[in-house]
Amino acid sequence: MNSYNENLHSSVLSSLESQEMTKKQLSSQLSTSMFTLYYAEGAEIVAQEKLDATTKMYKEQQHINNVVVKNKNMADNLLLSANQQKTYVTQALSNMAVCASNIQIASNSIVRLASDIGSIYSIINAADYGTQIYQQALEAYNLINKTAYIAEQTSQFAMEATASIAEVSTSTVADGAKLTNTSVNNLLQVTTADLTATTAVLTADNDTKAKASIATRAAEGAIKCSEVEYDASKKAYNYNNALFNQSLVVEVPKQFDPAAGTFSVYFDAYRSPFSPEDRDPGTQNKGLANPVLSYNIIMVKDSKKSFFSASNAELLVGNPAQCKSIPASQNPDAKGKYKSSIVYKELRDSDNDPLVLGENYVAFLLIIFTENYKKEINTFDEYLSAPSETFALTYTLKTAKNIANSREQASEDLSKITFSVDKEDVLKANEIDYRCFFLPYPDDIATNEDLETLEYKIETMELEEEIKAVDAEIKSLNEEIEILNNSASQANADGAKKDKETDQDKQKSLSLKSALADAKEKLRIAKSQLTDLNAKLKEVKEKSPKPVKNSNAFYFNLNLAENIPAGNFTSAKHHKAASGQEFSVHIDTTTTDNFGNPLIEDKSYIPVVLSYYKGSENAKTKYTNSLSDWQNTTPIPYSTKEISKSSTI
Repeated sequence: MNSYNENLHSSVLSSLESQEMTKKQLSSQLSTSMFTLYYAEGAEIVAQEKLDATTKMYKEQQHINNVVVKNKNMADNLLLSANQQKTYVTQALSNMAVCASNIQIASNSIVRLASDIGSIYSIINAADYGTQIYQQALEAYNLINKTAYIAEQTSQFAMEATASIAEVSTSTVADGAKLTNTSVNNLLQVTTADLTATTAVLTADNDTKAKASIATRAAEGAIKCSEVEYDASKKAYNYNNALFNQSLVVEVPKQFDPAAGTFSVYFDAYRSPFSPEDRDPGTQNKGLANPVLSYNIIMVKDSKKSFFSASNAELLVGNPAQCKSIPASQNPDAKGKYKSSIVYKELRDSDNDPLVLGENYVAFLLIIFTENYKKEINTFDEYLSAPSETFALTYTLKTAKNIANSREQASEDLSKITFSVDKEDVLKANEIDYRCFFLPYPDDIATNEDLETLEYKIETMELEEEIKAVDAEIKSLNEEIEILNNSASQANADGAKKDKETDQDKQKSLSLKSALADAKEKLRIAKSQLTDLNAKLKEVKEKSPKPVKNSNAFYFNLNLAENIPAGNFTSAKHHKAASGQEFSVHIDTTTTDNFGNPLIEDKSYIPVVLSYYKGSENAKTKYTNSLSDWQNTTPIPYSTKEISKSSTI
């Protein structure tokens, strides 16, 4: 290889390596931002839950305090009434006692009078029986006897009334009313103190929630900035890779199965640096027409990519076990790209070692030129690309599906979750842990969808605003053209009435025509701009990510799930084996959400299952964990209503 090619190759290699390193650093920065956002959202969710609980307690205590205030008012009125009753009853007792005494005195006097009249009647009965005085004495005797009887009755009634009034326990009622009033006052002091304390807690919780929200919004901004920087680094790498490295890309399927697994290598066809005239077979430079003999793909361990050279690659050409060759006669697709599908078990790396799961590799592309082409350019070097991005082949664990509450009615309590997983053929049951998380279902939290669609939403909004502005401009131009047309028609009509057109009329006519031409040109440009904007808006909307079911859920992904500590998830137990495997997760009062907080009554949670490899540490790099489709899993409300009925929970 001549010095120019060596320097060029070295510059390309250095540039791509630098950009790949930058991309890895930004990817790490993005991961850090992601964890910051995750825990900030967790803090906000906890603050919101605490605020909700405090608000509920505040409302309950406020209601209790209002009831106690009403009871205090009734107790005050009751005490006042009891004291008034005690005073009035005591006064009534004294008055009735005096009345009874007076009645008794009167009764005694009447009895003595009756005794005297009886004596007089006896004397008259003996001495003057049958006379007029006898009749008068008899009447007086009968009347005084009746009067004496009534007097005795009245005296009896007065004494009974006095005794009855004396039996009224006004003192006991007054003492009870006083005790009740004191107790209610003490209770009011307690409820008022509790309400004051809860108000202070509510204020503090509101402040905590506000601070947590601010921290979450800041973390959302940070992760968006990290995403923008990471996307920019990816685009820069892809751009340079396309310009200088044949767009060499290795694509490994998300669900890679090593049993019959294949992965693909893409690259652009070699573009000759010579003009079409130079490559014309009719000219003397016939060798320039078809410069490439074959394309050759070689896998190299990432740790050895710096030492791999064109001479090493040339030694492997012709060995199908280590070099996948594509003849130039095999035409690329319409975009000038080649695709090579590589069977994992049929290709070895540059050291003649089998491809190993979990090992980091890069792909090199060696372009073999035809001898005629080499003679034409007087250079006999082959072209070796820079290495592709690092990739690894891993076995992806089967994803949990059919996640649901075990009860037939979705409105029932969340006490057991069941799900199914296709049977693993390459792993033992004790090598996989199916971890179940319960994601709280909050509001006003940034979601994966929010972060992914934010850029599209901003772009869509800007385009819609531009379209509105152009629509308004078109409307204004149409009105202006109509006014100019009317003015021109009026000028022509006025000119027709005159015998001779003046210079002023000519100038006015020319001015109107010029203004009309300018307005029509502006209208044409505006309509063209509107067409372009509508086409761009349609394209943006078509590229916008599709909405997901749990659009209110927070930011969560596989990387976060893999790093959730023990205690914040529940491992599933094998439930039943059929065509696949069924598992169940029992939930009790000790179960927590993914942040480690106890589940809250009547709050909805999204059940998520992580298929996690828990075998040998040395073999972990061979496997990729998988996360269930939590964004389209139905949230389930948690309740303890039926938990006590199950002895297994």
